[in-house]
Amino acid sequence: MKQTCLILLLVLNLQIIVCCGPFEYLNDGECCSMCPPGTIVFKHCTRDFVTTCKRCPDGEYIEHPNGLENCLKCKVCDQELGLQAKHVCTYTRNTICGPREGYYCTDSTCQMGRKHKTCPPGEGVKVKGTQFEDTVCEVCPQGTYSNNDSSTQTCEKWTVCKEINKKQVTLGTATTDTVCEEETSHTGKIIAAVIVPVPVLVLVLIIAGAVLFKCNTKKWKPSPSVDNRHGEAEMGQPASQTLLERSVETEDSNKDQTTASSG
Repeated sequence: MKQTCLILLLVLNLQIIVCCGPFEYLNDGECCSMCPPGTIVFKHCTRDFVTTCKRCPDGEYIEHPNGLENCLKCKVCDQELGLQAKHVCTYTRNTICGPREGYYCTDSTCQMGRKHKTCPPGEGVKVKGTQFEDTVCEVCPQGTYSNNDSSTQTCEKWTVCKEINKKQVTLGTATTDTVCEEETSHTGKIIAAVIVPVPVLVLVLIIAGAVLFKCNTKKWKPSPSVDNRHGEAEMGQPASQTLLERSVETEDSNKDQTTASSG
């Protein structure tokens, strides 16, 4: 008899436990309908009324159907820990944190971020850092260089001076590039040698020209006869006409003298 009662009690208890459906919850012996994601119970159901729900306040959330009376607090991504919000919290989903730019997560849940390592001068980035992996550096191989701290820059190749029509002055190192300079041809050197004293030559030519001009000015000063002709011309008598008249007068005078001697 005792065994039968125990079995009945177990059956009755089992019936009480499993009587609610997958989207119901048990409250005071009643199977109440759960509230949907983003909401919680405002009033539990009774025999006469169904469950009353309300939405979660700002900064809180509920991701699944529930019979809870309080929402959950949204997660805060602490920037001082190298984190930032990858997905902002909503009523139905919690905040998802990720590493800040230049940081990586130290664990799979990203509870803290750490800054990517920088490669010093003479080293370059072999593998760039990701959200969950740190930067991997390498010493710059022969023929390459890096001259700054960087978590993203790889080693760069030395400049080949011949490829840019220049000559090499200093070969590059792990931290410096090759130094090049412009090629200067023999023709260029000759031209440069000629061009340098040009200002002096120009000055000499200017002085010589001035002296010659002064000498020529003195040499070509007008003669008195020219001045007389010029003066006569100024008085209204052309120089050519005056000479002609003088010639005629001379001939007439000679004729008169000849006639007088004949008589």
